[in-house]
Amino acid sequence: MRSRRFKAVSIAAAVLLAGLLLLLAGMRSALQQDALFRRVMAVWSHLSPGDAKGPVQFNRYNQLVAYPGKVEIPRPEITGRTLVVFGLGQSNAANSGGERHEAVDDRVLNYWNGKTYRAVDPLLGASGQSGSVWVALANRLVARQMADRVILLAAGIGGTSVQEWRRGGRLHAMLEERLLDARRNGLFVTHFLWHQGEQDHPAVSRSRLDMDQYKEGVAEVIELTKLYFPESRFFVAQASRCSQTPPSTELTQAQAALARREGVYLGPNTDDIGPMDRYDGCHLSGRGLEKHAAAWVDALAHPAKEMPGSSVVKPNP
Repeated sequence: MRSRRFKAVSIAAAVLLAGLLLLLAGMRSALQQDALFRRVMAVWSHLSPGDAKGPVQFNRYNQLVAYPGKVEIPRPEITGRTLVVFGLGQSNAANSGGERHEAVDDRVLNYWNGKTYRAVDPLLGASGQSGSVWVALANRLVARQMADRVILLAAGIGGTSVQEWRRGGRLHAMLEERLLDARRNGLFVTHFLWHQGEQDHPAVSRSRLDMDQYKEGVAEVIELTKLYFPESRFFVAQASRCSQTPPSTELTQAQAALARREGVYLGPNTDDIGPMDRYDGCHLSGRGLEKHAAAWVDALAHPAKEMPGSSVVKPNP
């Protein structure tokens, strides 16, 4: 009798421990938005059909394509004072922030699949269901009269390496599809904002990229955007900080060096946003998003290039 009871207790304890380990693994996967998380979300999206007024939906790239409450707005006239901003990269360029933002008014819009919507987090086109830096940035651009209107395209996908974005990677074709869609619909991107690097930190990267390979990968992304929008400006953030891993000067210097290319400029160094403004040590809290947005505004207001053998210089905007 005691043997049976002990066996039953042992089985129950083992099941409980296994469940706890699965829960912890799932939480870690969701925080990092890694390959496992993306696969689970892709399966879930196929099992949850519906339109924009129904369930949340993701495409095969884990990008949000439908969300309750989205308000479609007729395409406004695009003038020389309209900024069309395309945000791409990994989770801190997606809907992974600790606070959601909404457009100050109908001057800030989210473009997706031929339609424009009032910009409200989470943005269509990026992974995640939380807040983004892009709506907060657009509100600031309008408030500072740097633009009369801002149209946002979001394509960030959590946990992605530059290897996935470069030529031959699984996201390169996706990016080209998005660029072609925008151009076909008469939406000419003025600014590309790249925030990616945490996944390729030299200390944690599974791909073991050296920094020349990293720069080559981002250069291929830049070249693709220039193919469709040659007059656009491409900004590269310096980003490597995530969780307990210290920032990588090696990686941020490689990112900054990309600004030597024609039509490419320095984005903000978001490694300066410390752990107190990251709700899980990696993704930005509400205050962190505000700091992130303010840094992007400064980068766009004063486009800077790092020239070989000299300090950063700021050309005319």
